[in-house]
Amino acid sequence: MNGWDLELIVVLGGSHPSGERSSVARDVERGLLIRIRRGVYTAHAGFDSLSIEQQHIVRMRAVAAVAPGTVFSHMSAAVLHGLPVLRSGLARVHTTVPAASLRGRDGVAGHVFPLLDSEITWCGPLQTTAIGRTVVDVAGALPFGEGLMVADAALRSGVRRDLLEQAVALAGPRQSGQRIGNVVAVAHPGAESANESMSRAGMIRFGFEPPELQHELRDADGFVAALDFFFRRFRVGGEADGMKKLLDPAIATRGAGRALVQEKRREDRVLPLVRSLARWGWFEATRPVRLRQKLAAHGVHPPAARASISDYARAARGARPRR
Repeated sequence: MNGWDLELIVVLGGSHPSGERSSVARDVERGLLIRIRRGVYTAHAGFDSLSIEQQHIVRMRAVAAVAPGTVFSHMSAAVLHGLPVLRSGLARVHTTVPAASLRGRDGVAGHVFPLLDSEITWCGPLQTTAIGRTVVDVAGALPFGEGLMVADAALRSGVRRDLLEQAVALAGPRQSGQRIGNVVAVAHPGAESANESMSRAGMIRFGFEPPELQHELRDADGFVAALDFFFRRFRVGGEADGMKKLLDPAIATRGAGRALVQEKRREDRVLPLVRSLARWGWFEATRPVRLRQKLAAHGVHPPAARASISDYARAARGARPRR
């Protein structure tokens, strides 16, 4: 079951007999149905079994059922395009509307921006901002690191950098225009997870030299690993996965024990090829001071002349997703 397959029951005003509306109300009281928004219901058990992202898709479908023509945008559009956003940004459905008078829907965040036809696309039955415009909107609405998560993921999925740059130009001037431009300039397809994107945001903040992303190591037996980060001047590698690769069943498909053994064997081959290997997780990735301390413990420090956005943009320009 996913957010697209869950059946919606739409009961609005006089569109259904009073007996049917009463039946729906009784099923809600018994816990069989859950109200998604006014007049729209679905199976309680099915809805509870979904991830936050899939529940958000159900909420978007519910909005579209009562408000045809809605254009979903920002974090909602990111979900439709499969781009990563923090779940805290999914408390409300996000739409873009042409006038402030159209923002007052329950549970919906309406953003007032002009939209060109070329900036709108469809995801199944839902109308949404195109992926380039979505990156621009998220980068403009959220802190730098969260915008970078979305921009990195867009490039990683195969979106061309020039498409993102065109989207910036089409969106026009905004109060957050400098942040949007910086996010698109330093976005890098080599950041292969939200952890890595947030880590890069912290490195940029403190002026670390741009590390090499997905740096391949080889020994006499061939390929060893692609490190998330490699700080060449210090010969230090960095891995921003924390415990996820050991505990996430989607990654450790044969269990945590086997994953731990496999990772230990990998590390035994990595360590002779680097001076040190730093590891961190989401906690450090989202707390730049902690990340700086972690890197300092492995001998990695920002240069006296801090690296700039331009330095990171040059390092990202021309990068391609890893095959």
